[in-house]
Amino acid sequence: MSKRGSRSFALILLCAATLIGQQRGVTDPGVVTTHQRITPAGVQSIFQDRVYGAVFGSDPTQLWVLTGNEVVELDWQRNRSVQRAGFKGSAGLQGIQFDGKRPWIALAEDPPKRELPKPFWRFRTFGTEVKLFSFEDGKLRPAASALGTELNGSLAVSGSTAAVPLTFDNKLAMVRIPDGKLISKIGTGIAPFAAVLTRDASTAWVSNWGGRRPKAGERTAPTGYKPGSDQVVVDERGIAATGSVQKIDVRNGTVTNSISTGLHPTAMALDETRQRLYVTNSNQDSITVIDTATALVSSVWNIDFGGQRLAGISPTALTISPEGDTLYVACGGINAIAVFDAKAGKLSGFIPTSWYPAAVSLSPDGRFLAVGALLGVGSGTRGGDNKRYVHQYRGSVAVLPVPDTAQLAAYTIAVGENNRVPLFTSGTLPNRSAAPVPLPVRPGEPSLIDHVVFIIKENRTYDQLFGDLPEGNGDPSLLMFGEDVAPNHRRLARQFVLFDNFYATGGNSSDGHQWLTQANETAYVMWPGYTGRSYPADGSDPIAYSNSGFLWDLALKNQKSVRMFGEFAGHMEETEEQRVELLQQWKQGRDWTRQWNITAPLAPLNNILARNYPSATSNIPDQIRADIFLADLERWKKEERMPNLVYLWLPSDHTLGAYPGTSSPKAMVADNDLALGRVVDALSHSRFWPKMAVFVVEDDAQGGVDHVDGHRTVALVASPYARRGHVDSTFYSQQSMLKSIELMLGLPALTLFDLIATDMRAAFKTTSDLAPYDAVKPSQSLYETNPPLKAVRGEARRAALDSQRMRFDIPDAAPTDRLNRIVWGLVRGWNTPYPGRRDAVFSPLSVDVDDDKR
Repeated sequence: MSKRGSRSFALILLCAATLIGQQRGVTDPGVVTTHQRITPAGVQSIFQDRVYGAVFGSDPTQLWVLTGNEVVELDWQRNRSVQRAGFKGSAGLQGIQFDGKRPWIALAEDPPKRELPKPFWRFRTFGTEVKLFSFEDGKLRPAASALGTELNGSLAVSGSTAAVPLTFDNKLAMVRIPDGKLISKIGTGIAPFAAVLTRDASTAWVSNWGGRRPKAGERTAPTGYKPGSDQVVVDERGIAATGSVQKIDVRNGTVTNSISTGLHPTAMALDETRQRLYVTNSNQDSITVIDTATALVSSVWNIDFGGQRLAGISPTALTISPEGDTLYVACGGINAIAVFDAKAGKLSGFIPTSWYPAAVSLSPDGRFLAVGALLGVGSGTRGGDNKRYVHQYRGSVAVLPVPDTAQLAAYTIAVGENNRVPLFTSGTLPNRSAAPVPLPVRPGEPSLIDHVVFIIKENRTYDQLFGDLPEGNGDPSLLMFGEDVAPNHRRLARQFVLFDNFYATGGNSSDGHQWLTQANETAYVMWPGYTGRSYPADGSDPIAYSNSGFLWDLALKNQKSVRMFGEFAGHMEETEEQRVELLQQWKQGRDWTRQWNITAPLAPLNNILARNYPSATSNIPDQIRADIFLADLERWKKEERMPNLVYLWLPSDHTLGAYPGTSSPKAMVADNDLALGRVVDALSHSRFWPKMAVFVVEDDAQGGVDHVDGHRTVALVASPYARRGHVDSTFYSQQSMLKSIELMLGLPALTLFDLIATDMRAAFKTTSDLAPYDAVKPSQSLYETNPPLKAVRGEARRAALDSQRMRFDIPDAAPTDRLNRIVWGLVRGWNTPYPGRRDAVFSPLSVDVDDDKR
């Protein structure tokens, strides 16, 4: 391992032996961005994409794996593929089953010529077609076409019948196999995920992520912006409030029963002999047990962890032993398999897995478990110039013997330690007579901080802004926005604290804004299940959000005041061309306080929303956002009252690539930098500064590469109690910020993830230094624009044309890798090679990668 990467926490190290009987076990536990250790049980096989499904074949040595781009027959004992076939499109979620003779695969295949015009980005529809395939003789053989669009869930196969949930279409497709005749399409609830069939295929059961259809007069919200979007029942927080399972008469094509379950009913396992249907509720951390004879709920089993209820367990998959006495439940949130005594309905223990298990299968003889992990071993590296950053996944499959009682007890201890639960479940009550400190040890203990300002920005890695700072662990060759472009970021890092080991938890805006508002990410977002329906980075899909709620709801519940500026407030449609015009109007001193009247799609948010503050778009300069915020700050000063919690979104550092005639990437990052500097400057010169803490973070780090890992990102703090001129190399993630904010404001943890996160107390001291922050103006012009199309040639022209086809008014609508290469070329020069292989914190040891190149 290179010295530059040595400050990071341990890598996930997996031996890649290929001899029969030799274990490919974990030799050094890895730590992922949620600060959980990864020590998976069993024999590991790593794939070059996410793993969406894994099922045993006709004997215990044969395993079939569905990844994001291929189907593989795996000889897991030798860690080699027997045969494989690729595809282009979206893998079905748990979209592979074995019928005793062959595997069946449901997926959404790309159209022959994939054209994505601008309207695509508005509604996030891909034009893919759900099809059913069999795998024979090394090939995917089409069995049924035109079943549905966009996305499918976990299919069921029984005899000559297949049932395919059409997640986007809200239907269940019944198919006769092997001739592929479509028997019927049956309407379901909202966003069906999984189907199971009885042995005679006369009855199907389907789980609905978004629950039942609303009744007249119920509180509802749409799942996205598309006209006619599905309406779902929501609670007072705006979060989807129902889950359901439906019983279907296959012969008649009708729904005969609808059963209420927990939230986000996901995978199911049918035990016909004992007339039981087991359902995982991935957003309520429980198992619903349905009596199939009466179609009624017989019991609900909570998945408790560490002796208490902790949100974020996220059960995603399950299977039952041949005898029906043991249930194995994949828990994505804690990287474990929960083992239940199915007769007693009691939890027996846990088995450790790789990162985010989302598939589980038992061998035909019941002796082996196969566990497919969606994220597996994290972000590794690949040869050539395709840097493996946050979107380049390495899913995994592990096979292990079914553990006996003693082995399960040892595994359970390991899962607890991996999730740091013993450190946090034995705490004492808060000491309310303790001396006040900036960051108390326990929620409810006295704090010196009354006001927290939480500033969220867009997409930058640590090395892009700080790579040349000698104080930290940077790589100057990856610097893109230095002293001329981002002087305030760099000055804040030098004046207060430079964090050089801070990570974004997710890989894109849809991930990041969940973690920064809820300290959680539901399975619906993780997979993702919103394809074609929404892009829930902006508060527009109530199915996406964690049942444990939002940080602002928690604050309000605890009598704290909150003000929201832009975060989760929907999106706007100002054009790229308008940005330059708006910037000129700002230069002329225009008053913006009455320009906009925003309505958030998350209805309850409107009660605490700054309605005149722009929401999601990069086409409005951050100087305008700063002006609007600072006007509110002036009002608070006059009223001698400031909210306890303020969310502030400054997204201009996302950039618009080479879009002709609009702001250049350097100008946009400079705009973002100056806005940040102005905001912190004004806050630090205000009457509220003595009891204030400002936190700054990117929503994700997908905007470029980093020599440590693609998740490593920019993080800043400013406060009279923040250390001065300090370098903090503690392993932090976005949940660390949320936990620190919660402790400062006396709030309990939202979920498991902020509970176990390392708070940022190492960055604070108990004595106050009231010296304010003085902003500086970047030497980079804020008014620099990309040249018109007619003025560019070669690669610059191709970049301009590609940027013109992208849509920037919606988070992540632009193809990330292409945009990153464009911005690199514009900033570093078209003749400067795009960065190749770099170190990665979560990269596994592999026989074909030298240690010094990982």
